[in-house]
Amino acid sequence: MKFKSITAILLAGFLAFLVFGCNENSKKTDEFIVSAMPVKTEIVRKEEIYDSISFSGRLKGEKDIMIMPQMPGEIEEILVGVNDRVMKDDLLVRMNAAVLEQTEAQYEAARKSYERMESLYADKLIAPQAYDQAKAGYDTAKAAYRQVLASTELKAPFQGTIVGKYFDEHDLYSPGRRGILRLAQIYTLKLPISVVAKDYTRLREGMEARIKIDLFPGQIFSGYLMELSPGADPVTGLFAGNIIIDNPEGKLLVGIFTKADIILNQKDNSLVIPSTALLSDNVVFI
Repeated sequence: MKFKSITAILLAGFLAFLVFGCNENSKKTDEFIVSAMPVKTEIVRKEEIYDSISFSGRLKGEKDIMIMPQMPGEIEEILVGVNDRVMKDDLLVRMNAAVLEQTEAQYEAARKSYERMESLYADKLIAPQAYDQAKAGYDTAKAAYRQVLASTELKAPFQGTIVGKYFDEHDLYSPGRRGILRLAQIYTLKLPISVVAKDYTRLREGMEARIKIDLFPGQIFSGYLMELSPGADPVTGLFAGNIIIDNPEGKLLVGIFTKADIILNQKDNSLVIPSTALLSDNVVFI
C-alpha cells in the first residue's frame, strides 16, 4: 500500500541515568546527572490517504502517427512545419512524381482499353474471356495507381498538430525508417500502460489517475483509465490500457516522461504521521 508522504510527528523523550561517584578522602555522596536528548515535535494532521498502482512512460497524442510513404523516393516538398495545425486531408508532403506519372499513364491506357472492351462486350462482339481480361488489367492498374498516388501525395488522415519533422526537402526516403513528419492530436493525451495479471483484477475503466511530470514540479494533473484490454498480450502476458489526460491548453507535451498513480481507494481526514516517526514495534512517543 502506498501512503501519501505527510509532515507530522510527535517525538519526545529524555534519558536519565544515575552516576555514583566516590572519593577515598571524602564521605561517599550520591549524584544525579540528567542528560537531555534534543527532539522535534509536530502536530498530527488530518490528511487524505490512498492506495494506488503506479505506472510510468511517455505521453502520446490521442491519435498519433508517423506520416510516411509506402515506397522509397525523393522528398520533393514539405508543405508544413512543426507546431502547424492541419485539417483532415490537407496535403503535407509531396514526393517526386516520376513513378506516379509512369503509373498514371499505365492506368489511363488500361482504363481506355477496358471501356472499349466493355462497349464491345455489351454489343456481344467479343468473348467473355476478352472482357474479363481487360477488366482484370484495369483493376490492377487502378490499384497500382492509387498506391503510388498515396505514396506521392501524403495527406493528413485527421485534424491535428505537427509535433515532429525528421527529414528535409530533397532527402531520399526509404521505408522502414521513421516517418517524415509526426502528426498528433495534442489536446487529449494518453499514457499507454502495461498491467500485470495480479493488478489487472484491481482495475476498472474510469478510475481516477494522478499524473506527475518532472517538467512541472509540484503540480498534479488529472486523468482517468480507459481502453483496458480484456485479453493479455500472447508474448508478454501483460494487459494494455491507456490513461487519458485532457490537455485543452496544450500545456503538456507529446513525448515527455510521466509518472501516474491510478487510485484504487482513498480515505479523507485520516490522522497521519510520517513513517520516520515510528520506532520499533510501531511505537510513537507523544
